[in-house]
Amino acid sequence: MENQPKLLIFDTHPIQYRAPVFRELAKKLSSLRVYFFNSDFDGGKWWFHEVGKAKSLDWGINLTEGYSHKTLNTDTLKILQIYKSLKTLLITEQPNAILVYGYYLKEHWILRLLCSQMNIPLIFVGETFTSNSSWLRRFATTPLQTFFLRGVKRFVSIGKKTEAFYLSKKISPSKIVSGRYCIDTDFFKKEEPFASLKRTKLRQKLNIKETDFVLLFVGRLFERKRPQDLIALHELLLQNGRVHTLIIGSGPLESSLKSYCEEMPRLHWLGFQNQTETRDWYFASDLLVVPSEFETWGLVVNEAFSCGLPALVSSACGAAGDLVDNGQTGFIYEVGSIESALKYVNQLLENRTLQQELGERARKKVLEAYRPDQFAESIYEAFSQINILHS
Repeated sequence: MENQPKLLIFDTHPIQYRAPVFRELAKKLSSLRVYFFNSDFDGGKWWFHEVGKAKSLDWGINLTEGYSHKTLNTDTLKILQIYKSLKTLLITEQPNAILVYGYYLKEHWILRLLCSQMNIPLIFVGETFTSNSSWLRRFATTPLQTFFLRGVKRFVSIGKKTEAFYLSKKISPSKIVSGRYCIDTDFFKKEEPFASLKRTKLRQKLNIKETDFVLLFVGRLFERKRPQDLIALHELLLQNGRVHTLIIGSGPLESSLKSYCEEMPRLHWLGFQNQTETRDWYFASDLLVVPSEFETWGLVVNEAFSCGLPALVSSACGAAGDLVDNGQTGFIYEVGSIESALKYVNQLLENRTLQQELGERARKKVLEAYRPDQFAESIYEAFSQINILHS
């Protein structure tokens, strides 16, 4: 449709949980164009929150199918070249609005500047919420955050904590469109008899009985994720001979953790697993554990819930109190409180019916309200509001 309003989305690189949203949005908005700054993301920048931790991973799925896209390769350009390139692109495309994910790259700030100069409405999707980060980091970032956000016409929240963050910045509620962070629920959706067959096969592979209880960790092994807390929890559960713990992921703490756990029984290191492999391990497990000291959301919770697996998450997890309802779809405990986490696990060990009920409610909640088509609808609503204002 030639006369259809045009939305341009700018993102760092193809990301496994955003691709399904772009596909769904393209169904509603044929004029959608997605521009990636680069084909991959360099997490080694000194200013990046996870410096040196993010490396290229092969997720085993197509991330650029089903929507119009182009990679700009801005890493090969100097800052003035990036500015000229993006300005030329915006002049050529003549978008009705652009959307950016985050404000932590120079490209985001250049687009923020260009939107102001060219009077192009800016839509923002971010993962930020008020956290327990150091006062020095807050002191340095707050003025920058405030300045950037003042240039935004519409915000799409990813959950309750992010929406509260926007409101704390004195952003009008009328500028915020509620969204719910999502993954490809169709891909992870639990279907029988496939799920049960995978569960049996993978448990047999590790000599885990069907009556055993399996804890699962999925994530990079570095400080913020606190994998050591899960190992401490496993140690406390060793007296229960039917508890196993699976660890999916790799990272800088891997060697020291493995060395510490060398003689620890029923602890299984699975390394990095792609999306298909991870899904199958969700089927084989009984409880996802997310012990992070800070987690912008925790999309592994969405994945686990789609597979019918409840979660035990720290209170610093963005999904806590949102997707994770304490006692309904999982449990929430204070960061670092292994005793509290142990109490919740023991509840499930004593009552397997409760585990099944939590898992079923978790699955129902994520499939009903945290789908890619719904997040795409939130973006579409924000875009529509802008076009009404500028028509």
